[in-house]
Amino acid sequence: MNYLGLDYGQKHIGVALAIGPLAEPLTTISTNNALQLIKELIKEHHIEAIIIGTHDASMHNTLKQLRPPVYEVDETLSTQDATKVMFHTTPKRRKLKEHAVAAALILQSWLDSLPLS
Repeated sequence: MNYLGLDYGQKHIGVALAIGPLAEPLTTISTNNALQLIKELIKEHHIEAIIIGTHDASMHNTLKQLRPPVYEVDETLSTQDATKVMFHTTPKRRKLKEHAVAAALILQSWLDSLPLS
């Protein structure tokens, strides 16, 4: 199954993808054109569920209209955790990737909570 993870911020949305049991950072998109880009990612990657941090209820409600089920995950400290994970990188690279890495952490947290089959 393919899953899309989202870390919603005021200016940017981090995007992660899981094809199977491991989440990977994919990209960071602007909130201005996010809905259209998310629709394209859903189609391109055959997404079966969207996992989003519990930060923004309005974004959650908007995503529910796209049809794949939407699941919420507690995103507390996800951006700070992403920064720690990328500590070995340069500050510039950290800034560019922190939202996508946070999305991967959110998505991986959800995947890890699923019962083993």
